[in-house]
Amino acid sequence: MPRPAFPSLTALVLAGAVAALTAGCGGSGGGGAVTLRPGEAIGMKSLRFKPDHVQVTVGQTVTWRNEEGIGHDVKADSGATFSSQTFGKDGTFRWTPAKAGTVKYECTLHPGMDGTIDVVAN
Repeated sequence: MPRPAFPSLTALVLAGAVAALTAGCGGSGGGGAVTLRPGEAIGMKSLRFKPDHVQVTVGQTVTWRNEEGIGHDVKADSGATFSSQTFGKDGTFRWTPAKAGTVKYECTLHPGMDGTIDVVAN
């Protein structure tokens, strides 16, 4: 008499559940900082900073680029002092950190649109 296929089916369902649970791990939404390389920009799209948590070195220029058709600005909340004017699609704002630390920033026009920069010594 052939063996039922249930053990294989159970293993398949279990593997699918594990894959579904771990699919959201990693990326900028997982809490870890993404290393921003020179020349790369933090995008502003869908009312979010992408990535919203980056790591840079002291003296490395950080660029924000508006990738959508509504205006945004960038203002430091803590850890630094900078503030841009409102800028539209394809507009940019640049800031260069002078010391190590954690910088929290936001778009003052859109509540909940915020990000973090970890500035490390080079």
